[in-house]
Amino acid sequence: MNPYVSNPDDIPALDNYADVPFYGRYFPRPDDFQVDPQHINSHTAESMQYWASVIDLCNESVRIYPADEGGRDVFALGSVIVKSSHLHKNIDAQYNKTDYFYADMNEIEAIQIARSVLDHVRVPEIYFAGKVHDCQVLVQERLPGVGLNVAWPYLSRYQRQSFKSQARQILRQLQTIKPSDGRRTRYHVVQDPNILTNGRIQPLEADIIFSVTNTDPDMSFMHNDLTQSNCIVDKGKIVGLVDWEMAGFFGRKTAGEIHRRIRTPQREHFTNANLTEETLQEITWWNDLYDNGTDKLYDPERNSPQTYQLHEGL
Repeated sequence: MNPYVSNPDDIPALDNYADVPFYGRYFPRPDDFQVDPQHINSHTAESMQYWASVIDLCNESVRIYPADEGGRDVFALGSVIVKSSHLHKNIDAQYNKTDYFYADMNEIEAIQIARSVLDHVRVPEIYFAGKVHDCQVLVQERLPGVGLNVAWPYLSRYQRQSFKSQARQILRQLQTIKPSDGRRTRYHVVQDPNILTNGRIQPLEADIIFSVTNTDPDMSFMHNDLTQSNCIVDKGKIVGLVDWEMAGFFGRKTAGEIHRRIRTPQREHFTNANLTEETLQEITWWNDLYDNGTDKLYDPERNSPQTYQLHEGL
């Protein structure tokens, strides 16, 4: 099958996501829902009524990611992605809901920073962030293409290596961005005063980022959630990168440790699963994304791989 099929009508019945055809795939259509430009990032009374009407369109039929207790669902509504917990209002009364205000502000600012260096990779436009129906809501552009995790089963080993190389090139580009104020402590772009207690990040992630034992001098800008599902691909290229809410000035080594220990599955998780080495390599293929070594990087200008040597701190 063509890994980059994004039209729901062309998804085979045995596809891993056949039952959620809008997850990780977007094929723009003329009749897709489009945001009214006059209300983009507006919080006037009229605009808030408009955004409430948009949230009313977000029901289970367009939900592509159901949230855990206290979290936010993700909806694919035509040309936009909506994050909201409005379907959980009654259920979540018994849970401590995560406050996503700072996460959304972080995403907005991080996208602006990333846009300055990502010439060939799109990042989504943000259309709205704020409270609707007493829920923190984020509405953003839905990038055309296919999530790398969705395309993955249909890719050859060479194609997978190419995407890993392209992702490493993105890491290099982001790593050129340093804190403008010269500070020497790790931080999210928009700092959340309650991040250690409000459930946004796991205790392990907090320890990796903020521990006094983390003395790595690199404070470069990192996406910090460079999973396959956040890479949008098409025709052999990474064409988009989404979900910037965890981004910050952490440095490559720190982001790599978070990636290996939290964002991706680890071999020890499967010790008793009796899996073959081939299967284990398949499962952990993306784990070494931040590792050093010789790598063939995809050059969009030359449309060919170029060989580079990775070094510590590069």
